[in-house]
Amino acid sequence: METVDDFDTIDVELDEFFKHKQRSRCKDEFLNTVTDEALDECTIPEINLNDLEGMSEDEAPQEKQSDSEGDDEDKLQFQYSTHDSKVKWNNMKPVLGERYESPHQLKLCLKNYSISRGYPIRFKKCDSVRLVAVCASDLEEFQCPFVVRASWMSTKRSFQIKKMVEQHTRVRNFHSANLMDPTWIARQFLKEMIRKPNLKFKEMQAIIQIRFHCKVSWSKCYRAKCRAISLIDGKLSDHYVKVWDYGHELMRSNPGSTIQIFVTVNPDNTITFHRVYTCFKAIKEGWKVGCRRVIGLDGSFLKGQCKGELLTAIGRNANNHVYPIAWAVVENENKPNWQWFLERLHDDLELQGGLDLCVISDQHKLYANFRKVFSDIESKNMFWTVAKSTVEGDFKLNMEKIREVNPAAYDHLMAKEHKSWCMAFF
Repeated sequence: METVDDFDTIDVELDEFFKHKQRSRCKDEFLNTVTDEALDECTIPEINLNDLEGMSEDEAPQEKQSDSEGDDEDKLQFQYSTHDSKVKWNNMKPVLGERYESPHQLKLCLKNYSISRGYPIRFKKCDSVRLVAVCASDLEEFQCPFVVRASWMSTKRSFQIKKMVEQHTRVRNFHSANLMDPTWIARQFLKEMIRKPNLKFKEMQAIIQIRFHCKVSWSKCYRAKCRAISLIDGKLSDHYVKVWDYGHELMRSNPGSTIQIFVTVNPDNTITFHRVYTCFKAIKEGWKVGCRRVIGLDGSFLKGQCKGELLTAIGRNANNHVYPIAWAVVENENKPNWQWFLERLHDDLELQGGLDLCVISDQHKLYANFRKVFSDIESKNMFWTVAKSTVEGDFKLNMEKIREVNPAAYDHLMAKEHKSWCMAFF
């Protein structure tokens, strides 16, 4: 048997054999030397076991296996980077080969990069399949080569930058606010809106000019504030989806209360909010025991994303303070909705047909309602002249003057009971 020393000797002879073969194949015919370029182009001959005496049969396969393992390690080490959305906005930078979750995420990264670096860009193509961003300059003298092309990967569900030229030849412009859409501004002001919900639009404009060196319009700040509020609190339309949970929670925390919710089933089987009535148990009992037999009724418009009308019933307590009794949200203010509201109020307060009860409706505010329709100064003066008439003859004379000047105002006043607003009939 051969010893370990014999194997070492064979290894040395094998190295000398390979070097001799390599030099004989790669020698330059002019310089009679081995060049580096020739070494790169030459190939190692296949091992002939007949030429190698005493070499183990397992050694050649082991070398081949080690080479294949090294190639696999190189493939595993080469991986495309994944975009980190948690990086601060002014540190975001697109990288060739970087992968994103969607085109929207890459678009946001490019916006942050453009605003922070001062290089205006525009999106030549941006859809669900591909994205192409170029320099925003259309002037020929600049000819800025900046471009980013991205599309979906064929093997993985990732949106990848396939081509990118990062060089910019255009002068930086930090004052352009084209990429500052309301959604982008809203994300930058989330913390400010949480700390200060009543942040004014002028304050937002001043902060944007100091922080980003850009001027934005008042309307864009208004939309950005609305977006920020919706991101913090959720959309108002989404809140209506939880109206049933809201009603159950009120009934659980206020046993004996009246909470009635009505919805409309549409032809496509979708459900739409219709109206809701609310009257708490403690309020009902408090009005019966400690309030005057006076109820004021009024309706007001709901402004915002979800329109509607708020119907309210209020009273006066022993200290002559306002005492809310019940309220309802309906689609509009009309006779059926008022009748529906008053029927439930009658049952909750046990009014017994309104005996010994004084009801003050919003129709008693004659001049306030008159001013909503006829706001000019002449109509105002003529109204108060008629209201202050002390005899019936003056009342008729002044009303004739109103009819000559403004027939619509005359019809509006004659539709009201003149005994309730003219001094001549008190």
